[in-house]
Amino acid sequence: MKKCIILATAIAFFCLPAISFAVMGEMTPKSKDIEINFFGSLKTYPTFSSKLNFNSDTNVGDWMLDESGAMDNHTIRNELRIGWLGKGKNWDFLIILESDFNLDKVNGDRGQDATTAAMFDDSGMSGEDFGVEKLNVTYNFGPFAVETGWNTKFLDIMTGGLLYGDDHPYLGLTGKLGSNFSWEALYLVIQDQIDTGGVAGGPWDTDALDWRVYTLKGIYKTSGGFVISPFYAYSDNDDDNTQDARVHYFGAEAYGKVGMFVPRLEFVYATGETDKNENPAGIGYDISAWAAYGSLDFNISPAFIPYIGATFMSGDSDDDDSDIDAFNGITDIARYTPTFGIENAFIYRLIPMLGSHLYSHTFDRLASTNPATKTPGYGWISNSGSGSAPGLIQYGIGAKGNIDKWFYKTQVLYFLFEDEGGLEDIYGRNIDDEVGLEWDLRVGYNFSKHFTLADTFSVFDPGDAIQDIYGNNFDDTAILNTVELIWNW
Repeated sequence: MKKCIILATAIAFFCLPAISFAVMGEMTPKSKDIEINFFGSLKTYPTFSSKLNFNSDTNVGDWMLDESGAMDNHTIRNELRIGWLGKGKNWDFLIILESDFNLDKVNGDRGQDATTAAMFDDSGMSGEDFGVEKLNVTYNFGPFAVETGWNTKFLDIMTGGLLYGDDHPYLGLTGKLGSNFSWEALYLVIQDQIDTGGVAGGPWDTDALDWRVYTLKGIYKTSGGFVISPFYAYSDNDDDNTQDARVHYFGAEAYGKVGMFVPRLEFVYATGETDKNENPAGIGYDISAWAAYGSLDFNISPAFIPYIGATFMSGDSDDDDSDIDAFNGITDIARYTPTFGIENAFIYRLIPMLGSHLYSHTFDRLASTNPATKTPGYGWISNSGSGSAPGLIQYGIGAKGNIDKWFYKTQVLYFLFEDEGGLEDIYGRNIDDEVGLEWDLRVGYNFSKHFTLADTFSVFDPGDAIQDIYGNNFDDTAILNTVELIWNW
């Protein structure tokens, strides 16, 4: 009898995983009025870099940051996504799971014990755990639909991406007016940090960083396909520590094909104020800033499409006054914009020595200041923007095309500070306006609709502004090369 019990237990143990896997793999929904599609992708990016700090004599600052975590002279970023798209009567859902990390044993095993961490002096995983990266669920009432989740939403990604594009949690309403006009209103939770210390306002005070954004975007498509899209955003940035600002953004973008040309135009104006009661120096600041973008594609042939363009963001001229002239958006998303966006280009990483943000091409982290005596900020990714930022002027020229299964994109970008006056007040010396020159080249081959092999090569030659800030030795050209192995299914 004892042998029979042991045998039955063993059989149950080995059968249980098979039964569990069969249930997990079942794709048929219980309700027959739901259609579900499964999809996924894998991006593996072996990355090689040299002199990210523009100085071959030191390793200080010789690294960068991407979604996978910190990266140095050789790192392999790995982004895996699997998702489901479901549709029912009057409702639908999108769920995408993602794990984005640098390839190594620790991240591959998805964890690390204290003993291993102590042995290898490693703080642990450098990326993120597998989780729901994007979610969108809607119900259509007819005149409008209600939606919630944290899928990627944007106000201006089709042009310069100057104001907002990201996957923050939201509640929203969408709808149409006629056949040519659609709209979307969002309540975005950018950050909601809770402080249970209860010091400032009594034992039940939970304020720490509450940053909410309210947006309204309209899209009008002309009969010829040209798009005009006005948008508005109100940023309610309530930070008990440093940055407490209320900012209104008024803007519009326009884009579309006009004959053989594709123009893309954008303008954003920011106005608002910071709360003097939340500033350690007791100073309230008036915000008045603006940004603009313009580009033009020339559709000569599918194999050769040259393009030109420019970006402008106002900078702060005086760090000692009570005005903020520096433009800080909510999340600059230039990395994924149609004309100058290249995912693995140099400028769209967080480069410590440039003071740049991930996804964007701004340099205001160079103007990070002491909030007790200097100008606070009021935005950008992770609430890291500076009110003393030097702004941006970017000129670009490039070409792209497809030849059979081959594709390419190459461009040259020239970067300047719009106004370095605030920086000069902070550093106490004259600073040139020339930030640097970047050349990008992406070449790839689509072996099938399921696999692509490509390579992105970038070099950045620092300008006089970098030497003025750090010293004359910081004049070496940074080199970045990323091999791209991409699967889609």
